[in-house]
Amino acid sequence: MKIDGTSLSPVGAVQAATRVSQVEKKPPELGKDNLAVSDKAQVYQALLQKVKEVPEIREDRVADLQERIAKGQFKVDAQVIADKMIREG
Repeated sequence: MKIDGTSLSPVGAVQAATRVSQVEKKPPELGKDNLAVSDKAQVYQALLQKVKEVPEIREDRVADLQERIAKGQFKVDAQVIADKMIREG
């Protein structure tokens, strides 16, 4: 899975518009420090947390490949690998 900043902006724009209408703006109190986090940053943090919940290793896929290798059914198609290397490189 590949995540970059460009894929987050449409989601952030929709959620930001919704949040702006729901947030009540209060004037800052004198003598107190305030921290304001943008809507995009909040959306980014939520998405980042979801990505962290996804396992790095897909155990079901690994088990399937191990079984296919053990049975001699795993075949490597060099042409497919070469094509992917050229397209993604």
